Amino acid sequence: MSFWLALPLAANVALAATAPPKTLSFDEAIGLSVATPDVRGAERAVATKHALGARISGMTENPQIYVQPGFRVLPTPNQGVEIQASVTQSWNLAGLSSARKAAARVEEEELSAGARALVLTQRLDAARAWIDLWAAERVLDVAMREAALAGEFARLVEKAAQASAATKADAADARAYHAEARLGVIGAEGEVFERGLGLARVIAAGVDPLGAHGDLPAPVLPSGAGLRDAQKRAATLPAVQQKAIAARVEHAREAEERAARGTSLSVGLYVQRDSPGGFVGYGAVGLTLPVFDRGERERSGMAARAAQLEGETKREAANASADVAMGIHEVEHTQDIVDTLAGAILPALTEGLAARVRLFEAGEGTMLEVLTARRNVAAAQARLERARAANAWARVKLWLWLSAMDDGKKQEKAR
Repeated sequence: MSFWLALPLAANVALAATAPPKTLSFDEAIGLSVATPDVRGAERAVATKHALGARISGMTENPQIYVQPGFRVLPTPNQGVEIQASVTQSWNLAGLSSARKAAARVEEEELSAGARALVLTQRLDAARAWIDLWAAERVLDVAMREAALAGEFARLVEKAAQASAATKADAADARAYHAEARLGVIGAEGEVFERGLGLARVIAAGVDPLGAHGDLPAPVLPSGAGLRDAQKRAATLPAVQQKAIAARVEHAREAEERAARGTSLSVGLYVQRDSPGGFVGYGAVGLTLPVFDRGERERSGMAARAAQLEGETKREAANASADVAMGIHEVEHTQDIVDTLAGAILPALTEGLAARVRLFEAGEGTMLEVLTARRNVAAAQARLERARAANAWARVKLWLWLSAMDDGKKQEKAR
């Protein structure tokens, strides 16, 4: 067996040895993407915030108890233990209690929006990683088939050269093309490994590369009118909502700080034991007025941050609308590419290859023409697989966005 004929067998052995130990379907990858530690941590953060926020007291100040023991020294006849004690309670009259609870609720909404944004990002990343892996595996299949055909073709040309039916140059060209096809297999193997490891990274599955099984996802998208409506609803995407809620959080914190520096009422009761046998008790009322310090120093940063976030929210909404419009275009554009490759380019190249092989076998064509035709067919097959993957990614991305918009609309109604 020649060295060139042994190459396909060696490639198959190597692939079998490095085959991914685990494969995932698209649905499995999407499901695992939201079970990662960071997503679980975001969900726990929302639950923790809700649990503690529900326990916020309506009283904004704790009671103060003050005890001062002493001993009367003079006059000598009245010597004895003395003690003063007081208890004081303050009430904020500027609405601090409701402001605190309102700020806590908005902060919880912000955490929830952040968790939804993270879930969407994870799903998008997992979808892209799985589809890229699927495309890489299909390109590897194309490369391996082409390498096997190139090896068989090289063997036939070598036999023809030995029988003087082909030139040594033709045999050398065939061997070179076989080696080039094997080089394509090696490159495709590297991409499969990289994509498999990328998918494992996204779903936090360890350091072993994963494989993809099953066909590409084909989500059903709405009609043209529904897609145009999606552009108008882009502001309900989690990333936009998170920005908008972050601005509301700063406004709520500013209101809380303003209320904290507002008018407060303090009521207290004081008792005193006066040696040798006296006892005194009296009450106290205090009123704190916001005459000088109204929290301008602290509130200024919050107000400025709120104004900045409001501008960022508008920018985020504009970007989201443009992204959705581009996503709609990508679906149509990539579908046109798939249709052209599958319906026109690949059939024509395949037909041309078959014709050039017949001409070569009849002695009316050249080896270079056959090899060029083979390269073109293999390249078109690989391009078609990548185009199919690009179309699936465009559809899935838009589908996930639409699902997130529906969830965002529900969240807005809930508020």
